Amino acid sequence: MTDASTPPKLKREMSGIGGMIITLTNLSPSIGVFIVAPVLIQQSGTFVITACLLAVLLGCIVAGIYAELGSAFPHAGGDYVLVGNTLGPTARFASLAGMLLLVPVALALSALGVADFLKVIAPFVQPIPCALACIILVTAMAALSIRMNAWITGLFLAIEIAAVVATGALGVLHPHNDLFQAILHPVMASSQGGLQATPVLAMALAGSAAIFALNGYGGAVIFGEEVVGARQKLVWIIYGVLFLGAATIIPPLMGVIIGAPDLAALSASATPLQDFIVAAGGQQVANVISLGVAVAVFNAMIAIALMGGRILYAAARENAFHASLNGILSKVHPGFGSPWVATLAIGFAGLLLCFVPLSVLVMISGSNVAMGYGLVALSLIVGRRTGATAKSAWAMPLHPIGPVIVILTVLWLLFTALSDEQTGRPGVVAILGILAVGALYYQLVVRRGAAWAHHDPEEEEDIIASPLTAQSLGL
Repeated sequence: MTDASTPPKLKREMSGIGGMIITLTNLSPSIGVFIVAPVLIQQSGTFVITACLLAVLLGCIVAGIYAELGSAFPHAGGDYVLVGNTLGPTARFASLAGMLLLVPVALALSALGVADFLKVIAPFVQPIPCALACIILVTAMAALSIRMNAWITGLFLAIEIAAVVATGALGVLHPHNDLFQAILHPVMASSQGGLQATPVLAMALAGSAAIFALNGYGGAVIFGEEVVGARQKLVWIIYGVLFLGAATIIPPLMGVIIGAPDLAALSASATPLQDFIVAAGGQQVANVISLGVAVAVFNAMIAIALMGGRILYAAARENAFHASLNGILSKVHPGFGSPWVATLAIGFAGLLLCFVPLSVLVMISGSNVAMGYGLVALSLIVGRRTGATAKSAWAMPLHPIGPVIVILTVLWLLFTALSDEQTGRPGVVAILGILAVGALYYQLVVRRGAAWAHHDPEEEEDIIASPLTAQSLGL
């Protein structure tokens, strides 16, 4: 029995498989293969395979961090809840500011990406109108029930996986290169023509960029209030998405390296994946795969909108904004059980950002992943020391080695970004500025108003068995 003062609730009705499907959609293997991997091939040639394998190794550590924090705090809101419950409200609002800006930025970037891939098939497609239409449709779909969205994204995900598998198969069926030789002795295009051994600096840059190809598995924590048995299931959802992402990204890239007729031309090309597909399968096959990629990016937009709506809803539920705005944004649809108003607000912000220059959007989003990894790693270290994560059903082994490795990696990534004066350095400054605005907002507005109140949703079980470990789960 509830009364009028009870906060609106999300419906805990999604299975672990449903959570895995939506989160894998957010990771999006097609984005890894067709958008991130071409950059890696240009940067490092055949080292792209090793770079992705190294990203998987780092991902195993980051996944463990998300699993422990997500199990300790299975609430809507994602990173900002994990950070806030361990590092305090100032850090909570700093993280919130970053997420509330970067989610609609990702929505706008993805929508413009859909337009780019559709233009390969239909040159008359106009980027801005196409992007606006995609965001409107995605936002409406994301306002439906979480179970319905799991089915929708699952269907689109099957199309996406078919596209990446077909790309890899083209290379395997038309082999030209020895895979193991390419991995053991990585080469790339030389400025003098032909091939050269991939330089160490190029390997370092590719290693940092490869992290973006596999990012997204941590998004599972955002659905902590909607997955049945979230405390116990989040660990295998997160690791499952990481390994499925790796299994659908790395083998197709191996196929590309095996089947490329000219590795120097592949590495030197401005569009290496498209050139490879046209050479191996013809223009018609390239058109079909481009359509599949457009569907995949659209599918990823659904996951982004789902996550963004829940982040904004969770913040409004805790009175993060003006009272009248909190009441509107924390509404849950009585039939769908979705935070529909917050989802529409995220979609509206994405629409506006479609008119911002693409270079600015890329600059803002560039350092977000690294900053997010660093904050959650620090959160786990502090949470273990203070006992804040005591209710977690997952205990990351060999603590604190994992979080320390992640923090050191993040510092290296930021140092690498700062060396890039065109996009990297402005991106780092922009992210730091956003985090500072969020922290100041809490100190100057929220704290003085004394309206904000941390909210812990009702849970299925208050008594948690002894923490699980990687060994006990076979991970």
